[in-house]
Amino acid sequence: MAVISDDNPVKDRFLLPGDIISLLTSLISLPIVAVFFFQRLQNGLHRKITMASVTLLMSYVATFLFIFILTAILHIRVNWDESLQALCDSTLMICLTLYCVTKAAGFLFLIERAYIVSWPVNSRRKSPEYVLSCVLIFVPYAVVTGLCIKYRIAVNNENHVCIIGIQLFVLIPLLVVEVISYLYLTLRFLIPLLMVHRGGNGLLAPLRRVMLRTCIGTAITMLSTLAVKTSLTLFNGEPAWLCCMTCKVDALIAATVLHWITVPDPSNHGYEDDMPQALGIGFEKSTVHTSVSTRTAAPDSPAEFDPKQIL
Repeated sequence: MAVISDDNPVKDRFLLPGDIISLLTSLISLPIVAVFFFQRLQNGLHRKITMASVTLLMSYVATFLFIFILTAILHIRVNWDESLQALCDSTLMICLTLYCVTKAAGFLFLIERAYIVSWPVNSRRKSPEYVLSCVLIFVPYAVVTGLCIKYRIAVNNENHVCIIGIQLFVLIPLLVVEVISYLYLTLRFLIPLLMVHRGGNGLLAPLRRVMLRTCIGTAITMLSTLAVKTSLTLFNGEPAWLCCMTCKVDALIAATVLHWITVPDPSNHGYEDDMPQALGIGFEKSTVHTSVSTRTAAPDSPAEFDPKQIL
């Protein structure tokens, strides 16, 4: 295992099970994320690549690279304790940087999804809300990430085992930014759909399922993020293998949730092959068009929703 020398007796006595669990976590996570990526890529190529599809694929790529690179670093073989401090410090910096990049990629997809469901009339760069969402989420996130890197904990304890973590006064702002971002982007996505439901003849069944999945997925993601940050807070740093493994599990859960909430509705049939998946959120464009055409139009109802205007 990385950040502990091979001739350290602590490795065989205490860290070997952790080493095995860490490797198994990566061996399970990497194929799962790869399957997610190729499934969404095939869907996009079969119909049409949209910005939502691109941002979703980016989040999968970031998650895969995070898990792969972190696993490789954790299992660098070293035999000199003098090299452990530099490796310990580098492990935390790389872990934290890639972890935040992975989260940011997920935020970008959620911003895109909220933009699409708002019936936009302007391009993204000319949409004040889209620009403000990016600025107000990514700028604070970049700032707190930089502070976490600066005020990191990376030390070798008395047994020459690498302990990594983040100081509490910067860890809490990182958690707050992530939780607020998830809540805002979820509400920004759900509110337009709720307004359509209240002002029209009710929400289409695929959209109702998307709303339910979104609520459940957001709760799961936030609980996972909270658990990782809480563990770092309680222990004031953890062994490198344990800290990195929990971060990998959190990244896998986030990717799984994104994949689940974007799964096309299995009850939909007869969609047009050249139609992209509407909004990239789990229902077919032709389903919305077909279902809407059979309903009576009402102000602010789904009958006024033309996916061609927003994709």
